[in-house]
Amino acid sequence: MQFLKTFLQKPAIVILLVGIYFLLPSFVLANDLGIEESLSQGGQEELVVREISRGRIIEQEKVDCDMMGGGSEIDCFSYKVEVLEGQWKGAIVETMPTWITNEESLFEEGSKVYLSRTEGFDGGEVWTVESYSRETALLILTVVFIFLIILITGIRGLRATVGLLISFCTIYFFAIPKINDGSNFFLISTVAILILLCAVTFVTYGLNKKSFIAFSSTLLGILIILVIGYIVTTALDINGLGEEEATMLLDTTQGVIKLSWVFLLSVVIGALGVLDDVTIGQVSSMLEIYETDRTLPSKELFRKAMNVGKDHIASMVNTLFIAYAGSSFVLVILLSANSPDFRILINEGFIVEEIVRTLVASIGLILVVPLTSFIASKLVVKVLK
Repeated sequence: MQFLKTFLQKPAIVILLVGIYFLLPSFVLANDLGIEESLSQGGQEELVVREISRGRIIEQEKVDCDMMGGGSEIDCFSYKVEVLEGQWKGAIVETMPTWITNEESLFEEGSKVYLSRTEGFDGGEVWTVESYSRETALLILTVVFIFLIILITGIRGLRATVGLLISFCTIYFFAIPKINDGSNFFLISTVAILILLCAVTFVTYGLNKKSFIAFSSTLLGILIILVIGYIVTTALDINGLGEEEATMLLDTTQGVIKLSWVFLLSVVIGALGVLDDVTIGQVSSMLEIYETDRTLPSKELFRKAMNVGKDHIASMVNTLFIAYAGSSFVLVILLSANSPDFRILINEGFIVEEIVRTLVASIGLILVVPLTSFIASKLVVKVLK
């Protein structure tokens, strides 16, 4: 019994094991062995093998843009790259031209990059520079972040970091690959949301009354957001195609994934962190209030907690708006320049999606505060008295 209790107090173990089970077949093996794609050209199916390798730019050359279909306003560069890993390690390859809109090369000599090698049945191969290799800088930034959070918050910061790692792996190594593989969208979304919710509550705060109340309240908030989000997206005919990336996803998946569902899931995931923050804050505030005066009835405890909750609501609503506006600031400026009329601007698909994302999440946030306060006021008085 003691062993079971100890094991349950570390839900990260269970979550990671489940994640590994789902992760290995769909993600690790696909990247290690190469990706096979079936492309249609001229009515015939052609098998294409695409491999990803790291390399280092050793030479760049400005080339003619005619083969790229470009004009005088663009420049094209071809690169000689030394492959640093895999079966082609040590080879010097020349990439297909990359076009840019200024005179500076996109990739500098000596830079480490990622290359893709594409090969068809005809034996021809094409090397392309895909992106910079930035893992080292990102790793340093991550280590600084982890060091500071543990230094300032101690063991709780460590637990929060583990929860963050689980959340990251759940989204990028479980939910996204499974959705791309054509798995049941609702099943994958439900499992992913539950894992995320466990990560931000039980992994970070342990198994106790505070985390259980926060878990329950946040789950209610998610259900509220799902219901309201579905009603709003249906009423406003939001199809999830507001962003250019969504159109690219639709083309890539050939319409297998319903983008309105993806949009709704993104709203839930975006609001989840804020909901958790508010529910944990409400429960913690209520526990502190009750500890100072255990004679308080649940009604008075609810009233005092709501005074704190109102500040949470005011600050978090602004936080949601500013976060969403900041993440799409460049695109909003571009749309504003092309459509200066405010009436047209706010009815652009992308802008409508951002407005709905902010308002639906905010409504869930507004409603979850009194729900959390009510549940906690009843349970805290009943359990601690």
